[in-house]
Amino acid sequence: MKNVMIAVLVTLVAALSSCKKNDQAVSSGQNANVASLPAKAVSYVGNNYPDATIDYVLIQKSAAAPCIAVLNTTEELAFTSAGDYLGNGLLYHHGNHGGDTIHWDTIHCDTVHGGGHHGGGHHGGPHGNGIPVDSLPLLITDYISAHFSGYTIMHARYDTLCPEGAVKEVMIVAAGTEPVKLLFGAGDVFLMQASRVLYATLPQQVKDYITANYTGYQPCYRSEKLNLAGNVIQYSVYARSGSSRVKVRLMEDGTLVCVQ
Repeated sequence: MKNVMIAVLVTLVAALSSCKKNDQAVSSGQNANVASLPAKAVSYVGNNYPDATIDYVLIQKSAAAPCIAVLNTTEELAFTSAGDYLGNGLLYHHGNHGGDTIHWDTIHCDTVHGGGHHGGGHHGGPHGNGIPVDSLPLLITDYISAHFSGYTIMHARYDTLCPEGAVKEVMIVAAGTEPVKLLFGAGDVFLMQASRVLYATLPQQVKDYITANYTGYQPCYRSEKLNLAGNVIQYSVYARSGSSRVKVRLMEDGTLVCVQ
């Protein structure tokens, strides 16, 4: 019985300590999986980065940001041991201080995945669907050079969209700006540019469609604005009801394009 009680106490301590315990137990800079990230941080990522997944978590010992979540887009988000968002994780490596201190009350729209160590870095992509940056087709790199001067390619991967089907997704960034997602279809032809926007700022017709057709679903804090070739604007709305998650793509006037 004594051994059982000790085992229970150990389990409780581990559950309560979360990232803080990992911070004390590992060397600075060690990689861990999503289970090392506090639930509050997981919810923050899912709600504010619904188009991304968590690739792995960087645990830092005795640092201002004990946890840094690295997304499959290669973006990095810094969190306290309690799961409060601190800012850009790149500014918090090895005890560096920086970033903003904005924190929003979040709706739980978790779309994160567990993962191991990120193998591709800035020169490739996560796991099996990544594309090494230096292997991108010339049509894509030439397009980026011509239309996004001053931007650097962060990451590329294969994805599937409705109704386009198979696409290549390329994340690019310029100093002082948020990353931009570019999507290329068959023949490496440019399809659209995607950027994160607040759900509250979407056209009323888009929000009305979600309200009317997804009763019981709660939209995530951010959506995506899609700028298609030909100056066509569409929106992707991410929403959740319990364990059910949907991605609803709509025209500006609220006309449905497709659902994933």
